[in-house]
Amino acid sequence: MLLLALGLGGCAHYTALPLAKAPPSDASLHRELAQALPQLPLKTQGIDFAAPLSGEAIAQIAVLLNPDLRALRKEKGLAEAQVFQAGLLPDPQISLAADFPSNGNGQLFTAYNLSLNWSIGSLFTRPLDLRAARANARSVRYDVAWREWLVAGQARLQARSLYYLERQEAIARDAAQLTGKVWRQSEAELARGDLDLATAALRRAAYVDSEDRALALARQVTKARAQLLQTLGLPPDAHLQLAPPRLRETIPATEMLDRLALRHRLDLAALRAGYSAQDARLRRAILGQYPGLSIGLTRAADTSNVQTWGPNVSLTLPLFNANRGVIAEAEATRAKLHADYTARLFQTRADIHALVADLQRLRREIQLLREQVPALQAEAQRLDAALNEGNVTLLDYETLRGQALSKSLQLAALEQSFAEQEVALELAVGSPWSTWKTP
Repeated sequence: MLLLALGLGGCAHYTALPLAKAPPSDASLHRELAQALPQLPLKTQGIDFAAPLSGEAIAQIAVLLNPDLRALRKEKGLAEAQVFQAGLLPDPQISLAADFPSNGNGQLFTAYNLSLNWSIGSLFTRPLDLRAARANARSVRYDVAWREWLVAGQARLQARSLYYLERQEAIARDAAQLTGKVWRQSEAELARGDLDLATAALRRAAYVDSEDRALALARQVTKARAQLLQTLGLPPDAHLQLAPPRLRETIPATEMLDRLALRHRLDLAALRAGYSAQDARLRRAILGQYPGLSIGLTRAADTSNVQTWGPNVSLTLPLFNANRGVIAEAEATRAKLHADYTARLFQTRADIHALVADLQRLRREIQLLREQVPALQAEAQRLDAALNEGNVTLLDYETLRGQALSKSLQLAALEQSFAEQEVALELAVGSPWSTWKTP
């Protein structure tokens, strides 16, 4: 009874954890962010939502407030609990049996059998259980950190996409306002008879085309802003100002990036830790094919009150099962993890090489357009003045103006692609661009 009381005294107790009835409010999110910021490095503190947010600030907000990451981080607690469980020794077992005489001659006594047993087989497998659990915990920590890195990169990529889409919308909106002003003037001139119908129709077509382009870009901006706020874990009506992205001037060699990815990609580290855990499980399964051993003590008395005591030993004989199924499953799982790691490594290198080639191509296209767009815009301004003086046809002016607008939007779209591919390359390498140094 004393042993039972001591055992019950160390038991865990149930504590309720009710589910939330509504998503967190804007105020609670800002309050949680303010509480978490002091725990971050000094260079990342001081996020001001009223000021334009840099890519680093966007990444920090995403890591702290993204609802999926907040749930994912709970897996680390589960992995640590598994390590705790693997380190525990098995509890001893005590059994008590009694035989009450119901008839017979002479003086009879109540017989009993008291035994205490302890399985010592787990003492031999405990080191491997701990090794597997600890490796699995490392794998989970690496995997959670990798998911945080991906979400932070996704938020930065979405922020860059939104910034350049807003820039394209501004260009298209200015063009729509200009063509709208020309069209309204044309309506007045057409009513006075100072403008022919063909010229008025051409100006109306230019206005409709510019307005459609501006509205299409506005829809893309709205969608991109909603996706960014969802990734950041902020309310749909939150207002964000974005700072201009900082684009890099040089693109490192792929060989160096391959080496950096092997060192810094946390998903590869998670796979290596997971493989180590499975290797320990395989060793544990192989040990399970040997006989299981339990030892104990027995105290007994029969109905004639002859009392005995002595040790007892029990073995599990591996005659039919011998843990062969568990061993085969563990070997197959380890082989699969080995193949998964090789495939992930191959895909990483392929992604890095493809992204570097794409960035190099985009840089050449951007440089060419940066030389062409200012010249086209200057020509459009000169033709605008010449059109007012009657020295150039409207068709020639609209053709050149349309080309200047198209090339300006194309340049902004290419810069958007380049900015997004920069972030994608950082994600593929597994570390920020600023830390890329030759290993």
